[in-house]
Amino acid sequence: MTVILENIRVALQALWENKLRSFLTILCVVVSIMAIVAVVSLIDGMNTYVQEEVISQGTDVFVMERVNHIDVLTNFDLFLKSLRYPNVTLSDAEAITQEVPLARYVDPSVNFSQRVLYGDRFVDMVEVRGRSSEYPIIGDFPLLDGRHLAMVDVSLRREVCVLGWDVAKTLFPSEDPIGKRILFGKRHYEVVGVIGEKPSVLGANQNLFVLTPITTLLKHYGTRRSLTVAIKTGSVETLPAAMEQTRALIRLRRKLRPGTDDNFHLSTSEPLMMLWRNISQGIFSATIGLVSITLVIGGIIIMNIMLVAVTERTREVGLRKALGARRRDILIQFLVESVTLSTVGGLLGVAMGFLGAFLIASFTPLPYAIKEWSIALALIIVFAVGLFFGIYPANRAAQLDPVEALRHE
Repeated sequence: MTVILENIRVALQALWENKLRSFLTILCVVVSIMAIVAVVSLIDGMNTYVQEEVISQGTDVFVMERVNHIDVLTNFDLFLKSLRYPNVTLSDAEAITQEVPLARYVDPSVNFSQRVLYGDRFVDMVEVRGRSSEYPIIGDFPLLDGRHLAMVDVSLRREVCVLGWDVAKTLFPSEDPIGKRILFGKRHYEVVGVIGEKPSVLGANQNLFVLTPITTLLKHYGTRRSLTVAIKTGSVETLPAAMEQTRALIRLRRKLRPGTDDNFHLSTSEPLMMLWRNISQGIFSATIGLVSITLVIGGIIIMNIMLVAVTERTREVGLRKALGARRRDILIQFLVESVTLSTVGGLLGVAMGFLGAFLIASFTPLPYAIKEWSIALALIIVFAVGLFFGIYPANRAAQLDPVEALRHE
């Protein structure tokens, strides 16, 4: 044990005496380990965040749409087929409300992108969302000021609206927006509420929107747009049955024969979670592949530097052998030095990974998530890299003839 500690001390001293060379040697190892720790932290934090976002939207909610947009984008035949699908309409939503017993809340919606103005101030590319009065129950819309859209607003097609945080902050930087009238789509709408600031989801701004009664939007923009209908059952257990009731109702309304495919799409948040899991697994696999290549390059650099060290210290090896050092002692000395070199790089990489995870948590809504197993895995990897790529230089040093080594200039 004492011999190993002495070898580690000698190795660290050699590192310190050749700081620039040592830093360049371990740079690939530092980058690789930093990537492992940071990416594992990032993916774990994003998994937690996505799960929390899905839960906040409700695990007892399913959605009816005209098509599955993800499948349509990846399947051209389905895209052509979907062109013939009828739109989801307000009457479909009303039928679900009246005829699906397990549907406790039904929220039809339609979106438009508009410039929103107040006086000489404006916001471009605002998502104007037509919603029912049940959107606060189904979605995550924390009220900051005023009130939500009411049932009477929807039934009377009132020109009222609720602003997202960024829209309210831009149009009304120093005054109360409640009661003011903003302009979009050539019509004025009275502001009745403001939604509190919401964190971004995977970099997407969640505060650039205006909510207004869906009936008002359809009156002004026409009814040819297909709607999205969110249905909340109030219980995860009743979700599958509610989806089947909805499917049966819509098929009946559209006179679809038994055995034919649906010409609409029902979905829960689970496919989105599965999609994210597949994406995160792909990111992790790609990172591991790149890290493996970088570690091999780093290991080769360590091996070459150790070969240089063996050449530079040939006389030292010869002297140690002349004084009684065994071949095994020389082998261990250079192996310890190689492992120390890679381990120092690994520790620096872990520290940089910690810093990267901290910065991500500081500047994004993602939680700070460092997995202990990723640190252990990183240190095991760098130990193995140092050991494997140090064997050849260490063995070469151990095989030096002491007489020839002492003659080396």
